[in-house]
Amino acid sequence: MTFGPAEAPLASTSEPVYRCDETPALPLPIKVLLNRQYPEWEFPEVSDEDCYSVRNCGGPEAYAQMIKGDFNDDGRLDYAVLIQQNAQANDKGVARPLIVHIVAFFRKPKGYEMRPVTSEGGSCLILMHKGTGDYDYEAQREFTYPRDTIMSGFGMGGMSYLYENGKFRAIITSD
Repeated sequence: MTFGPAEAPLASTSEPVYRCDETPALPLPIKVLLNRQYPEWEFPEVSDEDCYSVRNCGGPEAYAQMIKGDFNDDGRLDYAVLIQQNAQANDKGVARPLIVHIVAFFRKPKGYEMRPVTSEGGSCLILMHKGTGDYDYEAQREFTYPRDTIMSGFGMGGMSYLYENGKFRAIITSD
């Protein structure tokens, strides 16, 4: 005797599931800091093209809106997230445009320290590993990343954000 609807056939397992197709789960302390500083934030949607780039550069475990690395070279695992605050208008008709932020979180012994990277965030994040070579289009020279670095965007105007001397420095690494 059977009861209930027939089971659906199993989906093909030949296609891998990539994390860039999913929304990342953040540690609670990072969510709390984001909620305080960026009310009503959310992760932006990721285009198929950007997801493809994340898959190729970051692999199947990479998220498009979050990366982990040691950005300040202190031996601890840090986070960087790509978030957006949607456009809004107040009762006087003054509008705030859509803003895309990249925000880093440095791991500290008792939690995380939030460091805004830029409010001109791109469309996805890629981790550039310490020791990886790249090209600085503004300086017109090759260089090697001295520590893990945040990269955002491909094609015209892709930027890498290298933490040095207490702040993030933007480097044009895609043109």
